[in-house]
Amino acid sequence: MYVRKYGLKAYAFLGGAKTCTVESTFTEEQERYINEALTSLTGFIVGKHANCPFADRVIHHYVHSTAPFFVLAMLKSTEETLKEYLEAKPEDSAILDAIFRVAGGEGFRDLMRIYGVRLLDGILTNTKVPQPNNLVFVDIHDCYRQDDSGRTVSAKYEVWCPGRRLARAYLNQCQIAAQKLVHEHGVRFAPSTSEEFQAFPQELSIYMKQFLQNIVAPVLQRCGVI
Repeated sequence: MYVRKYGLKAYAFLGGAKTCTVESTFTEEQERYINEALTSLTGFIVGKHANCPFADRVIHHYVHSTAPFFVLAMLKSTEETLKEYLEAKPEDSAILDAIFRVAGGEGFRDLMRIYGVRLLDGILTNTKVPQPNNLVFVDIHDCYRQDDSGRTVSAKYEVWCPGRRLARAYLNQCQIAAQKLVHEHGVRFAPSTSEEFQAFPQELSIYMKQFLQNIVAPVLQRCGVI
């Protein structure tokens, strides 16, 4: 979708690739449904349609179960939010699957691994943690193709999904949580990045894909989709 919309500018997303092929894209109707779901989920993140804002969830999990690990609190809060959203809007289950599993496994992982993991230390050291300029949910999948000689060879393809507003809302809420933990809850220590991820033994993108599959599959089965 980004290549279709932005043409040559899209190569900034592609890590210096000189050529690429867009094999398929969302239809206008699919894109509308995805954007509606993203807007609705963003409302859950900021607390408009949920029991509480995402920042309050992060604070609760940090204080009661995950301290001193901030990323683990983010992860538990993400699981809780997605479960609550799916209970409220089961009709969006297929779209959640597309956003967070088919397209968003790696992009969502990077929100935690690259940006979220630095937030608590940034507050403690008075260091600004910038948000990324370009935010997309993307994931790489394995496939097979024929090369120029006609041989079948292994290859990869990427699935991209919009997510800029959702990702910004997510990081903003994590920033608020980090600020409140320091200024209102007296947190004075942040583990190193490596220590944060040693506390969580699995690769985040793989974990999130499995988590989404586990909570979405029963809903899709009830609807006769799978």
